[in-house]
Amino acid sequence: MILELPALPFDSHQLEPYLSKAWVEDRYQGDHQRHLTALNRWASGSGTATRSLEDVVSKAHGEVLEHAVEAWNLTLFWHCLLPRPTAPEGRLNEELTQTFGSFTGLREAMHGRVEDELEQGSRRPGWLWLLHSNRGMSLTISARGQRLDAASGRPLLVMDLGCGKSPVEQLWPLIHWDFVAQNLGDCH
Repeated sequence: MILELPALPFDSHQLEPYLSKAWVEDRYQGDHQRHLTALNRWASGSGTATRSLEDVVSKAHGEVLEHAVEAWNLTLFWHCLLPRPTAPEGRLNEELTQTFGSFTGLREAMHGRVEDELEQGSRRPGWLWLLHSNRGMSLTISARGQRLDAASGRPLLVMDLGCGKSPVEQLWPLIHWDFVAQNLGDCH
């Protein structure tokens, strides 16, 4: 199986003014495609039959794992964005309020988590995750190419911290809360 670049769920210009068309296209057609091309080259060169991107993420190591993780993260990231999203409702809103005090509390917690990471000297932009586990919701940050520990929880939302100087502010107005709610609904 050849891993193909999945279609964006929006046109590349629709996330403006928060994310420029140029940034979206560079990240999508450049970085995302580069990771998939590297994985396809590895699969054909090693004679490995790739069933899915998830299969590669679960079994790969080293550079192959880094490409697989980044391709998977980017695929999820694109689905977490929507040009004109609506606010979270129902179970998602209840769990966000229970964990972070309010919907606005989540935003503040995200800012705090990113600031903490920067204070610890992180120079390589990574990923900010909203996770759900049997302990509830939590935020974590992973480096580029770093696989999330399955025990941390199931990903509900991911933010690319390399999108600009203030990634939470840039991405917050674009979060596809219905998609996040769907991911939460898949948690049992």
